[in-house]
Parts: sequence; C-alpha cells; structure tokens
Amino acid sequence: MNIMEITSGTEMNGAVQHCHLLCRALARRGNRVTLVCRPGAWIGDQFADGSVEVIRSDLHRIPFDELRRIAAVVRQRRIEVVHTHMSRAHFFGVLLRWFSGVPCAATAHSRYIQVHWMFNDLVIAVSEATRRFHRRWNLVGARRIETIHNFIDPDRLNPMPADARAEVRAEWGVEASWPLVGAVGNVIPRKGLIYLVRALPEVLSAVPEARLVIVGREISRSYLARLKSLADEIGVASRIVWAGHRTDVPRVLAALDLCVLASLEESLPLTLLEAMAAGLPVVATAVGGVPECIRPGQTGLLVRPGNSGELARAIVHLLSDPAQRRALGDAGAVWVREQFSPEAQTARIEAALARVARPAA
Repeated sequence: MNIMEITSGTEMNGAVQHCHLLCRALARRGNRVTLVCRPGAWIGDQFADGSVEVIRSDLHRIPFDELRRIAAVVRQRRIEVVHTHMSRAHFFGVLLRWFSGVPCAATAHSRYIQVHWMFNDLVIAVSEATRRFHRRWNLVGARRIETIHNFIDPDRLNPMPADARAEVRAEWGVEASWPLVGAVGNVIPRKGLIYLVRALPEVLSAVPEARLVIVGREISRSYLARLKSLADEIGVASRIVWAGHRTDVPRVLAALDLCVLASLEESLPLTLLEAMAAGLPVVATAVGGVPECIRPGQTGLLVRPGNSGELARAIVHLLSDPAQRRALGDAGAVWVREQFSPEAQTARIEAALARVARPAA
C-alpha cells in the first residue's frame, strides 16, 4: 500500500513514539510510507536512512492552501489511505479526506470528546476502554472502530545496560542496597502522583530504606509545588528524588526495583509496557486500558485509583518479596513481547488500513 502517516506531535511522547515505530514496521513489510509532520518535530529527523519519506507541514487548516498542497502530494504519490495521530493531525486528516477523496483512518491514543472522530473511515482504538469511550461519546459507528493495542519495541529495553543501574543511582544519590520505586510519566494531576506521595509514609514504615524517584516532564508547576508541599508536610521529602525529564528510558528503568503507575485516567500507557518489557515488576491502578496490560498476580498488581492505602500495601508486598518481584518481572517481559510488540500488532493495523484503503488508479 501507499500510506500517508500524519502526526502533529513535535516532541517524543507515546503517540509520536507509536507513529515512529509503526512507520518503520509498515515500511519493513513492503509498504511505501510518507510521513507528514510539523517543522522541527523529533519524528521527522528519525528517517535519515530514507526508509520513510518525510514532508514538513504546520498542518494549518485555514486558509486552505496547506490542505490543497498536501492533497496534491496525496494525488502525486498515489496515496491509498491517510492515517493520523494526535488532535491537530486528526482534524487535518478529515479535512484532507474531503480535499483529496482518499480515505482517512485515525488512531485514538486518548479519550476526549471531539467532533472529528465520526468523520473518519476508520478509528483504531488503542484499548477496549478507548473504543467504548469513542462509541459512546463521539458517536463512532461500531463498524468503523476497531481495537488494536498500542505497542513498544522490547528490543530497545533488553538487555539493560550493565553499568546503568549503578551510574543512574549515583546520579540520584541512591545507595545500591536501597529499594527504589519509580514513577515515570509527565507530572500532571491525572497521573495520580499525589496518592503515591501519600502512600510513602506507610511504605517507609515497613521498608525504611526505600526511596521514590519521580521521572517526567514537569508540565504542571502548580501540581509539582503541591506535591512537594505535601511531601514536606508528611515528612517524606528527603526520600523522594525529583529526576525531571529523561530521554534515556532503558537506563532509568535499569535503576529501579519496582515501577508504579498511580494514574486516575489512561488509555494504554506505554511507560507501563516499557517497564514490563524491561523485566520490572509493576503496580498500577485499574483505570482505562491498564487492566488490558496486566494480568493481576501474574504480570503485575492492580489497585483501585485514588487509594493510597492499597497502593502502599501493594508496594510493601513486592518490596518485601524479591522472589515474587522476579516472577512478575519475568512473566511481564514475556507477555509484552507476545502481545504488545510491533510484530504482534503491525499486521493487524496494516490489515485494518487495507480494508478502507482506496487502491490507486
């Protein structure tokens, strides 16, 4: 097929990372892939090998000149289906469908009420929870939406660098023997970090040497200030490392003993899949698509969202049982490779796109 992938993300996030991996996987399977991304976008610099053709666009909709320009590219390259990622790209894609006459598919990486969803020929939901949301709130017809789980590249995380654990812990001032719990993701309210901080006194009561590291872009400064104020108030500030944004995810995961996701809302968190692929045991809240990632007691532990007590007890249970940590980590790595790898999912995405594609004349 001749496929045009469009993403509006400029920095690396879950949706952009997915688009990057998908472009490469589709090209490896013999498809001709054209990527449209914004000027300066990280993803546009990842295809110096020429495997994917890159076109830069700011994706503005009004005036219509940019839509006409990309529509001309669609016709020139005999594109058979357009596939979009992230809100600006989604809106651009449905308008491009009208300008070019080429079918448009959109991958739903999140759950927001937006009118454009109902105008796509196909919506790919990254989890069943996401599919149900778009069916109910965005009125996407049952025949035009399909669940295909998101995926990661497990090979990027294994084997973990031999010296990474000691080096990263030294950066953070964490002793080799201290149990280290990590939360990886943007510092925003929906990640539920406030409940993780509130769980820390109970964790420290049972495991005094434990430390918590919070890794992620500090998007909400007011929320960050609230978290730090709470940590001071309950006497755990000295036990938390604020690591900020990191791009060396494999090294970060190598430093941890346990990964925790305390979110109040998720579609399908790639951070969780990456931790599991790296062989880390995980504790996560049963929200959105998270229960589709974890088999409780086999590949991780699930707790109710917004419940610091349950979160603390699950963390203490695993920090106190190295054998179960290893068992969960090993099983999780196998599960991710089987269910959430590019090999497992790209063929399904390719088949879904082929069903709506319009063969070039």
